[in-house]
Amino acid sequence: MEEKKRIRFIDSHYHTLFSIADGDSIEIVYPDGKREERVCTYIDEYHTQVGARVFHICEFAEIMEANGKSYCPAECKEKEERKEAVKGEKKTGTIRMERSRR
Repeated sequence: MEEKKRIRFIDSHYHTLFSIADGDSIEIVYPDGKREERVCTYIDEYHTQVGARVFHICEFAEIMEANGKSYCPAECKEKEERKEAVKGEKKTGTIRMERSRR
């Protein structure tokens, strides 16, 4: 069985940020906080399809940086949501004590 190809994501200086398996998704975060998930397809070592558009990996990084967007594997969204939920519980959690009825 052939192993899935890995898609490498870099910054504009070619520093590797992370990689995902062919067919996995990334989450793009806009400066206003809006989030979008995009499926990625492996083209070759230096090219990937993000959503409907094909990019050179450095071109993608440059466009994201120029527009103030960040990106991470889609699974990072779930981790962030869990962290926020835990923070929210700590901030808004209440302790409820009841008297026993005897």
